[in-house]
Amino acid sequence: MPVVTDLDSVPLTPVYTIVISAAGDATVDGEQVESLPGQDARTSALADIRVRAARRGHPVRINAKEPDGSVWPLIVDHDGAVTPLDAPHPVPAPTPSPEPAPPVIPPTHPLEPLAPHHAAVLGRVVAAELRGDLAGAAVAAEELETALSAELGPFHPHTLGALGTRAWLSLLLRGDWATATRLHLLTAERRHQAGARDAETRRAARNAHAAWALLRTTDPTAAEALRPELGRVAHLTT
Repeated sequence: MPVVTDLDSVPLTPVYTIVISAAGDATVDGEQVESLPGQDARTSALADIRVRAARRGHPVRINAKEPDGSVWPLIVDHDGAVTPLDAPHPVPAPTPSPEPAPPVIPPTHPLEPLAPHHAAVLGRVVAAELRGDLAGAAVAAEELETALSAELGPFHPHTLGALGTRAWLSLLLRGDWATATRLHLLTAERRHQAGARDAETRRAARNAHAAWALLRTTDPTAAEALRPELGRVAHLTT
């Protein structure tokens, strides 16, 4: 799985706490996590965190506490990327007492959680991937992206997140490099058009180039047909 490279872009709060007991159970912020059959507690807890990251629309911070008392600071993204940190999570600076001032309307608003019916489909994506059913996860991810696009629009952060998940799964499935190239191209272009000029956008563009390079080895004609589209996102790779 990919890792988060721009650590400063990850909000300092919330910091979720996963606790693994000596009995092998897991809690997230004190709430018991139910494991799927054949799935260990750590995997179940991380799946729970992935859903929370997807609902927020960005990677989240966690502290994973082991039965021996050790604590591992991690960053987890909706696509399963787990980034271990070599230092504890930064502590947010205290907010100074505000001086009286006219009310200010913030320029942006927090990303609303996924609606329950969409969260259920996302749960199917995560469960299928954890079972190793990548094809099933890809089908569910496409269903989620289609529904979110119809309801929220193709440039909404939730829709872009689902599209990014589809694109990543296309690489994991391997073989259909034309589809993988197109999905990563679409992800990069839509994120750029939505104003998301960030590390995730650059990664999608680089993944498009990587999938296209593999396509050239198996189907040069199809690769040449996609070359103009690839050129449109070339500036996003840096």
